[in-house]
Amino acid sequence: MVHLITQFQAKYYAHELGRRFPSDSPEKLSGALVDAQVDLNPHQVEAALFAFRSPLSKGALLADEVGLGKTIEAGLVLSQKWAERNRRILIITPSNLRKQWHQELQEKFFLPCQLLEAKSYNNAIKLGNFKPFEMKDKIVICSHSTGR
Repeated sequence: MVHLITQFQAKYYAHELGRRFPSDSPEKLSGALVDAQVDLNPHQVEAALFAFRSPLSKGALLADEVGLGKTIEAGLVLSQKWAERNRRILIITPSNLRKQWHQELQEKFFLPCQLLEAKSYNNAIKLGNFKPFEMKDKIVICSHSTGR
């Protein structure tokens, strides 16, 4: 279902998404999550806020026990980065989790993603695209073996 918005609403949303909040403020995430289809747990919000206040200004590593929602934590961070128009995003995950990440980021956060596997990488090179990791307006998901 597509919801049409007025020009005024579009300007308001753009303003809200562009507002600056302190990196440790929950408001930093609120605008990017308007349409997200997730039930958040406090530890997931804390992990996302940690990623924003990380001394590594170009990224953060999210790691915890199996099943605690790293995909959701990353989705929070990615949604905010996407809303801020940071569109060069690469996710490197174990090969058996690539499709799960792709599905969850699209279905829960409505983020456009593209799987980059050995076959699609090689086809891109054969067709003259010597930068297959640089996809316009898509988050690239690959495994460690493809990312080497």
